[in-house]
Amino acid sequence: MQEAVDAAVGEVAGALRGRVRVTAPDGFGTLVVTPALARLRMQHPHLSVELLTATRQMNLQQSGFDVAIAVGATLNSRLVSEVIAPYSMGIYAAEEYIREYGAPESIDDVRNHPIIFFVDSLLQVGDLDIERHLPGATAQFMSTNIFAHVEATRAAGGIGLLPAFMASRHPELIRLLPRDVDIHLNFSLAVRRESLTNPTVKAIRDAIHAEVARRQSELLPPVK
Repeated sequence: MQEAVDAAVGEVAGALRGRVRVTAPDGFGTLVVTPALARLRMQHPHLSVELLTATRQMNLQQSGFDVAIAVGATLNSRLVSEVIAPYSMGIYAAEEYIREYGAPESIDDVRNHPIIFFVDSLLQVGDLDIERHLPGATAQFMSTNIFAHVEATRAAGGIGLLPAFMASRHPELIRLLPRDVDIHLNFSLAVRRESLTNPTVKAIRDAIHAEVARRQSELLPPVK
């Protein structure tokens, strides 16, 4: 009841207040969701924001979040979800790696190089199953954190299967076989059905939509 009163007061006053929790994947949460939430919070000084980041399958039975962002679709009768941001992934290597070991000339040749990707047994996100995107390839350097993938690739530790919006921030990373490996996935945003009319939830959704619109060329860069 108190939450409803607080929401009503905030809506009337044109200001948001209280505490809100958002969950999101590491990379997207840090580089895209964070600036959107930071700007929103500065506009509403009485609002406190908690952002939890991890790239994993979202447990749709879990409690304690107001807005959840995940890779792929989220299907649950208690949640209302929408695609919030299409994005692309490709394979990248550092200039140093290419000078030392050469670049793969085909998708089949990629299997002859060490792959950097997620720990599959801990990830359990179907859309990020490496077998779907690089059949027959096996990751040799694995981490649960996408930023570790980027840093391992920058350190010439192998070929990273990376989101374009993260890899493009590092000019020393070269995209390989861009026309052969151009993977398109989606980030989805989900809220509990009973939270649809909550003004804070609506403001967060709008802020993330606006940030995604500004960053569209990073999320889905043209393939050259």
